[in-house]
Amino acid sequence: MRYGIVVHGPEALDSGMARWFLDRLSQDHEVEATLGGAMGLAAVLDAGMEERIDASRRELVSEAVARLGRTSDIVLLLNWSKDRGSGEAFGRLVWEHVPPALRCPMVQADRDFFIVWEGKLNKELASLFRERDLDRIRAPLSCEQREGVRAISGVRPGENIWINGTVVGRATSDDVTIRMCGGRLYFEGVDVKAHGLERVRVTDLGTAIIRSGSVRRTSSPARAVGTAGGSRLILVDHKGEDSIFRARGSRAAVTVGDDTTRVCSALLARLGVPVIGIVDGDEDGICTDSSFAPGTMIVKLRPGNDDQLGEKVRAEIFHGGDETEYDGDLSALAERIARMAGPSLLDVTRMI
Repeated sequence: MRYGIVVHGPEALDSGMARWFLDRLSQDHEVEATLGGAMGLAAVLDAGMEERIDASRRELVSEAVARLGRTSDIVLLLNWSKDRGSGEAFGRLVWEHVPPALRCPMVQADRDFFIVWEGKLNKELASLFRERDLDRIRAPLSCEQREGVRAISGVRPGENIWINGTVVGRATSDDVTIRMCGGRLYFEGVDVKAHGLERVRVTDLGTAIIRSGSVRRTSSPARAVGTAGGSRLILVDHKGEDSIFRARGSRAAVTVGDDTTRVCSALLARLGVPVIGIVDGDEDGICTDSSFAPGTMIVKLRPGNDDQLGEKVRAEIFHGGDETEYDGDLSALAERIARMAGPSLLDVTRMI
């Protein structure tokens, strides 16, 4: 029997769930495991499981399921949801986006339940689920959802609402609905953050990645697995979760935005890559991990100025792109960026 395992998000790793299933199934079967989610990569490194879980790809969970389904007898999706409602909604969203050509069973195991989305449950998984005391939930019937309308499950008032990696507002209710009409997004149950919404480009609401809460609800001690090297410098502008994939083999990252800087600093600490962060004090609190690599520096500005300085840095240092070569001193680079800020500069802080 060949199992394909898709691990979604850091919580399935921090909880020990992923290691448990990998240990048990690999005793008697061939297992191929892959990761879904960028913060999950940090959890893979923290857990020392980079040799057992393929974290080299940046693919949607449905894409990972489809890929492993071509070479596996059964695909097991591991998830650790906030509650059953959000877990069911996540599983259905994945299943609905897996191509009909999937020829093997697809089973979701979650924190306290499991769902068979496709095919039949084999005896071995059934036994493992009993051992973990997981309740079986029947795959919920597909609910009619109007085109251009998304109801978000598992939201708690006060949580941040994300679309494609950008915070667009804060939930004011546990009943959140997003509509798309004429290319514009409309929200119910959300206090919209206009500054974030203007960065989001959505053409199909059905395929947009929408989340609530923080980037990592659980935690584990940070584990560094590399050091910065070479001369490649990358620019990360409000898409922090992608940085850990882009930053491998780079010397440093320049980040724009408070939350982006926090997320990047935490992720790149695992790679030993320092960050020069441009912030202006409007952090939403989506990341509680305060890790950073040696050499990290923060350029703090007066409120409302990080995007403007980011545009200058992209034009003058990165020549309009997202990366460049830089052989000079990083402290000198931070000072150059600080001078570019002009009167909006408040402080430059070296973290270590």
